[in-house]
Amino acid sequence: TLFGRNTIAGVINIQRTMPTDEFGGKAAISYAEFDTVRARAVINSGRIGDIAALKGFFFWDDTDGFVDNVVIGGTQGSYRTFTVGGTLLLEPMDDLTAVITYEHIDENGETSVVPTSNDGDLICLQVPVPGVGLVRAFGLADEECNRYEGPAAITGIGEDELYTGFQNIETPVSANTDAIYAELTYQMGDFTLTSVTGYRDTDESVVQDFDASSIDFFDTLRVQNYEQVTQEIRIDGDITPWLNALIGGYYFESSYELDQTTNLGFAGSSIFQRTEGDAEAYAVFGDVKIKPTDRITLGFGGRYTIDEKSLFTNFGLSADGSCPLFLGITEDACFGSEDFEEFTWRGAIDYAFDEDRLAYFSYSRGFRSGGFNGRAGTPTSLGPFEPETVDAYELGFKGDWLDNRLRTNIAIFYTEYDDKQEETVQATLPPFSAINPQETVVLNAATAEFFGVETEISAAVTDDLFFRTSFSFLDAEYESFFADVTGDFVPDDVSALDLRRAPDITWSAGFDYSREIFTGRLDATTTFRFVDEYTTCIIPDQPLVLSAITNDPRCTTDARQNLDATISYTQDFGPIEAKFSAFGRNILNDRGIGGNLPVAGLFSFAGLRPPQQFGGEVQIKF
Repeated sequence: TLFGRNTIAGVINIQRTMPTDEFGGKAAISYAEFDTVRARAVINSGRIGDIAALKGFFFWDDTDGFVDNVVIGGTQGSYRTFTVGGTLLLEPMDDLTAVITYEHIDENGETSVVPTSNDGDLICLQVPVPGVGLVRAFGLADEECNRYEGPAAITGIGEDELYTGFQNIETPVSANTDAIYAELTYQMGDFTLTSVTGYRDTDESVVQDFDASSIDFFDTLRVQNYEQVTQEIRIDGDITPWLNALIGGYYFESSYELDQTTNLGFAGSSIFQRTEGDAEAYAVFGDVKIKPTDRITLGFGGRYTIDEKSLFTNFGLSADGSCPLFLGITEDACFGSEDFEEFTWRGAIDYAFDEDRLAYFSYSRGFRSGGFNGRAGTPTSLGPFEPETVDAYELGFKGDWLDNRLRTNIAIFYTEYDDKQEETVQATLPPFSAINPQETVVLNAATAEFFGVETEISAAVTDDLFFRTSFSFLDAEYESFFADVTGDFVPDDVSALDLRRAPDITWSAGFDYSREIFTGRLDATTTFRFVDEYTTCIIPDQPLVLSAITNDPRCTTDARQNLDATISYTQDFGPIEAKFSAFGRNILNDRGIGGNLPVAGLFSFAGLRPPQQFGGEVQIKF
């Protein structure tokens, strides 16, 4: 109810710490493999007079990539992130508090992908040459084709070779962000009035070699500016001892300008696409909690949202970015404007058996706004696409046992999507395909349902040892899904496809150990995570018969087994506390693709999971 807009699957709310009343701070620096250097610091001024406090923060993350490029040399995938900012706390009167945060983020690096094209993709096309045999039409070496056929087989290469890249161009990425947030709270007896204002501006430039090969085939330069302003006002408090209520309003405004230059090396040409998008959103919301008895809590909430969106694009058909008035395109065809409205609500009941055990049931409806396809290559694919809605049901139990030394949580859930928005890469309709052969569009293509169970157990085994584990089972499937897979521009029934990033089984187990040793403290923590195999795209494998359609096997990751561990020792040195740590990430060196995308029969590329990494860190606190 509170977060509302586009939180189709819930939200994780991360907030910075508040400035403290006392002067102090902490700083850390670490080094790990791949020349990874991370530094971070926070310093608090303490109280300035009786009304203010200030906190400054800094973060630096610099690492080389881990993909060995054999074409231009060195490694690829490096990045550097620099963040600096401050938070000002003002309390000019007992009932009024203002928290203002400014941050600047400077990111630089490079994109890094590896080729997963096979003989069925244009880039690896083989043609017969008399007296020679089959030759790849675009001059690609055999080692760049048929590298990855799915998790069960890596054709002709091992894992080390999979981490070999062939990009023939530098692929720099930069993004600069300035953001400011202000939260004001005013206490009015039993009620709290809150205002949250935000502004964010990002300029970014991204070069990507999508074909990931040693030839000029398909690469892009994307330059974008994005701005947004948000304003929320809400009031909440206890109306009676058994009734708590919250009401509020929300405003959102954003705009972006995107210039994309696409180099079609295989066609000896390039295209320039200009896209401009604007959005405004308004919402009112309310939520109440009612306690008819000491054991029962009823919760009801609702939110009414209006989204207004508009978009302009030249479809990549004019060199100056203006609306192209040819191929039957009119001035109006380059523009789209639409309003979307939705009422979403939730209801829940909690029953407390006692102060340590609780059962609950909840229903909620989520809403993802409709919009336009900013990367549309034809007027017919501009949109709009309609909103996506989801109905979510959850039944659960949370309990603490053995004098709060054991915690058990379980949840059973069922979720149903209607008008599910799916991003697909498809062939462009003629005659536009002669200029740009593929386009990325969002379609209201599907309905889908999810059923699952999640459990968590944590236990304080001893005063020094804490154990935790979790388990999740997920059954996710399309009820209906229509997309063109046969190339005749008529939607086909592809509901047999697997949903993206929906593993059947995930589980984890770990422990935390802490013990006073000598004059300091030893801490150790480790976590093992297992994630079942899953698909990362909904691109179908071209079927011999439509009824046999399956996901492209190159999009399926293998099951992941990831082990992380950290051991540290903390020692006081008078006014300074020092902590020395050694850590390992992906200790089992579980490697493979993180995501793969075949593109309209032209080529296929993949991103890779980070390999094993060991390092150390020193942290001081004062």
